[in-house]
Amino acid sequence: MGSSDGRVILFILLGLAVFALGRRFQTMIIMRQVWKQSAKQVTARKVVAHNAAKAMIGITLISIFVIWLVFNLNQVM
Repeated sequence: MGSSDGRVILFILLGLAVFALGRRFQTMIIMRQVWKQSAKQVTARKVVAHNAAKAMIGITLISIFVIWLVFNLNQVM
């Protein structure tokens, strides 16, 4: 009876170890997915910021052109 009790305890400990290892593996997979999503969001935010900066530069150039045009038209008239 003593050896079978030892085997049961060994199987219980082995089951707990495999369960703990599985939970750690699951957490690692979830964290990797979250990291990938964060990396995609950072890339998307960089693209949006770059496009916004280009739009601001374009609007500034158009505004400068319009102001220059108004000043020149005032001088002509």
